[in-house]
Amino acid sequence: MKILIRSGVRYDEFSEVIKGVYVESAIRDGLGTSGTLTRSRVSLVTGITRADVDRFVDDEGLLRAPPPTHASTLTEVLHLWNTEPRYLGPFGVPLEIDFDDTPGRSFADLVRRVDPSVEPRMILEDLQRSGVVVASGERFFKVISRTYVMPEVMSPVMLEHLGNTLTNLAETLEFNMRDPEAPKRLERSVFADNGLEMTTLPQFEKFARGRVQQLITDLDDWLARYGRVLNDDEPRATTGISIFHYVKPLADQESLAELVGGEAQNLHL
Repeated sequence: MKILIRSGVRYDEFSEVIKGVYVESAIRDGLGTSGTLTRSRVSLVTGITRADVDRFVDDEGLLRAPPPTHASTLTEVLHLWNTEPRYLGPFGVPLEIDFDDTPGRSFADLVRRVDPSVEPRMILEDLQRSGVVVASGERFFKVISRTYVMPEVMSPVMLEHLGNTLTNLAETLEFNMRDPEAPKRLERSVFADNGLEMTTLPQFEKFARGRVQQLITDLDDWLARYGRVLNDDEPRATTGISIFHYVKPLADQESLAELVGGEAQNLHL
């Protein structure tokens, strides 16, 4: 809710989106009851008017997702730069590369391998803005991280990342809530039973970052070896591992009336 309000999304806009998602999920995922799937039953089970059900079913544009940002291009460029042999030097260290002077091993060629429709200069500027790529001399560029860090708060790339991350987490949790006898997807948590002192929190974060970075590097190397497309006819799954550190905010003890201030409205029947 915080992010929606900060982004200027009004409640009526939010409720319209949720209404459409309800209709789509009921139709695609099932109603959880026996019987023939009809528009009237979707309306009855979801509590959404038949007119609204018809509107979302008949007008596909209402549920069409916005065009994707270039976030996937940014992360794939970093992945190839850190794992593809042609961009690696001795001991697997990523090479410094020029923008477009060396055929087959320039930054522009690297971007074109990922997405020929994207402007390489725009990708370079985004990576430099995030601090994961820096200039080296007058002609070359050096990658200093495998991870793309989004520098602009509330940008389309950041909001897309938020949506994708929450969706991936929710789908994993929902998958693991199905048949209790079926195999589960990886889902692990570790936490301090009694919490941590605020002065100790930075130490834990530093320790966790170091250990997780090595794990992510190992997983990225494994995906580089086995993720190449060898057969276009073979079905492929979009998959990965996401890791995050959470810190629960302190509970706000003030009442809403104390927070909002002003005079209460007197209602008389």
